[in-house]
Amino acid sequence: VYANTGGQSSKATPKGAVAQFAAAGRRTNKKDLGRIMIGYGHIYVASVSMGANPAQMLKALKEAEAYDGPSIVLAYSPCINHGL
Repeated sequence: VYANTGGQSSKATPKGAVAQFAAAGRRTNKKDLGRIMIGYGHIYVASVSMGANPAQMLKALKEAEAYDGPSIVLAYSPCINHGL
């Protein structure tokens, strides 16, 4: 597993190890990247769930590609390692 969920490990992490920097989880709120980008006023921003509605994801990607300016698509995906 490698994610910003407090369960960080990598190929170099010994089996069964707990990364001490992540054991307590995140102590501060994470930054809302979508809200930050919207604040600029000229960026196409979309947030999609890849597993929930593939058609909506495709629509957002097409709109982002067609947008005349910078764009960002925040795509959330199911995690096989967490049983989702």
